[in-house]
Amino acid sequence: MAAAQVLRHVTPALEATAEVSNPVAHNVESRLAIHDTSRLEWAVSVPLPRTGEAEYSIEVDLEVPAHVITPHSPWNQLQEFARLDGPDDTTPSVATVDGMRRFAVGVAAKLARAHEGFGRHARLVVSPFTTEDPAHHLAALESWIATAEQTIADARVRLSAAPHSLREPPQLDLAREGRLADEYLSLRLLELLAGSEQALASVVDHIAHPKVADVGGAVGEALAREMEYRATADYPEADIDSPHGLERYLDRASQLKKHFQEVLFLESERFAVTERLHHWVAGAVAIIASTWAFVGQLYLTRGSSSARLGSSIIMVCVMAGVIYAVKDRIKEIGRAWFAANVHRFYAQRIARYRAPRKTCPDRDIVVRARESFVSEDQARPDPLNPHSGATVPVTNLQYRHLGTLEASKTLNAAGISRVKHVFRYDLSPLFARLDDATKPVPIFDAQARRVRFTQAPRCYRVPVKLVVRRGNEIASQQSGALILHKRGLERIELV
Repeated sequence: MAAAQVLRHVTPALEATAEVSNPVAHNVESRLAIHDTSRLEWAVSVPLPRTGEAEYSIEVDLEVPAHVITPHSPWNQLQEFARLDGPDDTTPSVATVDGMRRFAVGVAAKLARAHEGFGRHARLVVSPFTTEDPAHHLAALESWIATAEQTIADARVRLSAAPHSLREPPQLDLAREGRLADEYLSLRLLELLAGSEQALASVVDHIAHPKVADVGGAVGEALAREMEYRATADYPEADIDSPHGLERYLDRASQLKKHFQEVLFLESERFAVTERLHHWVAGAVAIIASTWAFVGQLYLTRGSSSARLGSSIIMVCVMAGVIYAVKDRIKEIGRAWFAANVHRFYAQRIARYRAPRKTCPDRDIVVRARESFVSEDQARPDPLNPHSGATVPVTNLQYRHLGTLEASKTLNAAGISRVKHVFRYDLSPLFARLDDATKPVPIFDAQARRVRFTQAPRCYRVPVKLVVRRGNEIASQQSGALILHKRGLERIELV
């Protein structure tokens, strides 16, 4: 297969599983994007404190038209996980399977830095605000490609030097892990080269410089060398003429990514506040209800017994029934009110994230968080004429994550400086109530002097906003509109 064909096809496949690393460890990084046709994704990377604790918060708001919202539990639609962002340290020993996995993750982080560096200099080349000679940035582009290739070469030397004796089962596992690590790093290099080719295409469209061709040649040669290496190693390749082969190739890339990044995922512990406080709340409400019943009984039993057994016995029985009915209702209403309003006083759910045992044997708690996910019916001014007094009913979905990061000497020593939270919210329950994805629209044909119909897309715009705070200061903020239709999510337009 020609290198150009491989590059054109491999680029979108690898982008689907790409992870973006943050070169500035002390900054907060956030991303608001579409994960697939049904899920909205927001990801936040927060730096770990060196000592003590650090507080942060994540706030997400979605304004959904009230007529398309369906009764559902937001927690059932939310998927979330957290992992350590890094490390970029490539010093772990490769004499064990776990050490080899950490080593591969460290090399992949270095490749991600090179990927971002290439993209940054590519943007600076065409930026109207740059004050440096474009040749300086073009030389940096070549340097990033050379750095990436050298990083892979050094990693392969380390992997080949690992004890790969096939005589004993433990060494057999190590040999297999080494081959998986090499294949995983090869895919990450392909991702870098494919992304570099795309970034370079935008440079070609804006400037004409003889050194641009040199950078393109360096990318093409690096790609050709890596494809030749993969063929020699008998690694799976993407065949543009085989849909089944492409499916298997993408699945293999996803499995490799999950296999190695598993060493970074934090172990989560979550529980609902209402479940933990259920018995306390039930007891408090029962005391209030019993007090009401006791006072009512005292009122009914005052006076003589003969009075109760006389003409008013029926009324006494009815009043006793009312008292006990109100008692039960007080208990039910009290429990329901607490469940609906607990987020106003504390949170709906508590989450704790511990460091993975393989990275931190003591399983230190890295993150403590209070989470709430509520919906509120609101009325917005009509966008056609906000001053007319007309309103549009919307349902505001509000997710709140108030977290506390705790310093860990073990993680700091391992070169890990960040925690990355990833949230994916499934909006598929809305699609059933949306209008058809396309609708016929009459168009007047002036030449034929007749009306023709064309299928126009019927899309809905859902405002979305992501705010990340460190302490009381806004560290990152993104807002825009989520474009969706009956077939799923279309795109997100950020402003």
